[in-house]
Amino acid sequence: MTKRASMTTATLLAIACLPAPSPAQVTPESDVKTEVRAAWDAYIEAFSAGRTEVIANDIYAAPSFQLGAAGGAVRSAAADTRAAFDATHERLALERYNHSETDRAEICIINPATALLSAHFTRYRTDGSVLTQGASSYLFARLDGRWRILAIMANPAGKLIACD
Repeated sequence: MTKRASMTTATLLAIACLPAPSPAQVTPESDVKTEVRAAWDAYIEAFSAGRTEVIANDIYAAPSFQLGAAGGAVRSAAADTRAAFDATHERLALERYNHSETDRAEICIINPATALLSAHFTRYRTDGSVLTQGASSYLFARLDGRWRILAIMANPAGKLIACD
């Protein structure tokens, strides 16, 4: 692991382990779930519209991580995130991609500023037929008062991570 990746990993772990706010500041779990779901819906809307600049600058954190069966990748800057999503959309355009929809989402609150969203989704073609179905999990964190995606993790076999 490179020194930069080690520092980035340590930074993310430090953010996730920050002490919880005092009881007077604690956001009810239902409110956190609503906020995270709104951030997720904004991501799906931007992804469906091919707005990779919005994904890179407003939805994902920098750095962020992509974790899959073959290993992980660090996206050090917003430009790296945009390039990755531009490449994804170039591939999807060849398949006549139109939009994505969330079929099911589970949101696990880790603390008032950290959540894990695990979702089944369907991608549709321009003719309305199903292009693909899949599942992924996303680590969200509240950074500077806004929910951002810190990491995306592929879920093999469509398994969702359940809470409680």
